[in-house]
Amino acid sequence: MKDYEFLSQATITIEDVKKEIVSESYLFNVLKWLTKKNRIKKLKGGLYATINPLTKDLFINKYEIATALYSDTAVAYHSALEFHGIANQVYFDVHVISSKRYSSVDIEGLEYMFFKTDYIDGILECEQNTTIRVTELERTVVDCIDRIDIAGGLEEVFYALSAITYCDEIKLLSHLKKYDKKFLYKKVGYLFSILKPKYLSENFYQICKQNISNRNDDIRENKAASSEYIKDWKLIAPKKIINTEN
Repeated sequence: MKDYEFLSQATITIEDVKKEIVSESYLFNVLKWLTKKNRIKKLKGGLYATINPLTKDLFINKYEIATALYSDTAVAYHSALEFHGIANQVYFDVHVISSKRYSSVDIEGLEYMFFKTDYIDGILECEQNTTIRVTELERTVVDCIDRIDIAGGLEEVFYALSAITYCDEIKLLSHLKKYDKKFLYKKVGYLFSILKPKYLSENFYQICKQNISNRNDDIRENKAASSEYIKDWKLIAPKKIINTEN
């Protein structure tokens, strides 16, 4: 069986195959044969990835797969931290946001988990073997502080914030304004106030404080853990965010 032009692509759709194979019955025979010969791997109905014949790995990475699965998806939360190079750990879950609800799917030992959102701002597109859609750094930061549980926990999020060399203050405030959550302003302001990065002005903290609630909120994941009260932010926080014990 001959090599087809579509095999030069990192991802293949049925429409790509139809450009070279008119007969539908023959088309599926070809796809079956290519799958058996480890030339391609089915990702989901109508979508395939090509396989590197030397390494036997897919030509595309997990970020490209997450983007290719559906037209409305983007890499987010902890997976976006990994993409931006500021995660402390690498997970076997791939976090993906989308405008619709999708069931999780396992591909190559990774679970792709989908989180529905109506918020479409702050999405970057970049090209590797195929297109990658991912939340920009500033939205990633806000998203992860909003959903610390998805982002790997408070310690992991704090490690990521510590690894950032520059974050755009205006973009951070823009995403905070769009979400318009008092607790989120409180968490973001507090965590950055510990680090006091040079790229944030005092105005950033003032705007965060102007948008917090007067009630006392608790940022601890383990409510039994020793805590301290942060008066400026009306926040109950763990005494140690980073666990230094082995």
